[in-house]
Amino acid sequence: MAVIELPEWAVPNSATPALLDFGGVLRPSTGAELLRVDRQGSRYKAAMTFPPFVEAAQGRIIVSRLIRAKRMGLRVEWPLVDVQPCEDAVVDGVGQAGTSLNIRGLFPGRVVREGYWLNVVRADGQHFLHNVAGQALADAAGKATLPLSEMLRRPFADGDRVKLVRPMIEGIVDGNEQAWAISVEKFVSIEFTVEEAA
Repeated sequence: MAVIELPEWAVPNSATPALLDFGGVLRPSTGAELLRVDRQGSRYKAAMTFPPFVEAAQGRIIVSRLIRAKRMGLRVEWPLVDVQPCEDAVVDGVGQAGTSLNIRGLFPGRVVREGYWLNVVRADGQHFLHNVAGQALADAAGKATLPLSEMLRRPFADGDRVKLVRPMIEGIVDGNEQAWAISVEKFVSIEFTVEEAA
């Protein structure tokens, strides 16, 4: 499915990322110990606010793309606290599941740090957002096993892209309406929430 992307000049001035946790806690009626049950499918969403677009053309483009994104989906850059000094890589091997991801294509000795964000991009272009749960060091062949904060949601093919440089969130524009504000000065202000659909 083709999704809409915002232009690179469209940078939010604030974002509120959140984890959608599909696991849960079992609370026994007998007073026994609580039991945490993790389930596959936990994913992310982000509410984003953009500064007023003073150029009419920029506001017009963003509004047009968000209207289309309601039915087609949206891919937008994930808000990072800081630059992740790393290069993109690829999935190393098929049949991976759980909370680790084998990758290859890193510079030998590259450190992928806890808290980094990444996408695994399937052949059809769909982006899946994941968070790195602990530090990993690439070996002499550029291979590393990344611990993840949440379980892999799909099986990935050997060679699927792993984006560490500019991770994105891809999903649906949440809410029943898409609204934008136009000030007296004709500046356009925009807020929206995007939620991973898969």
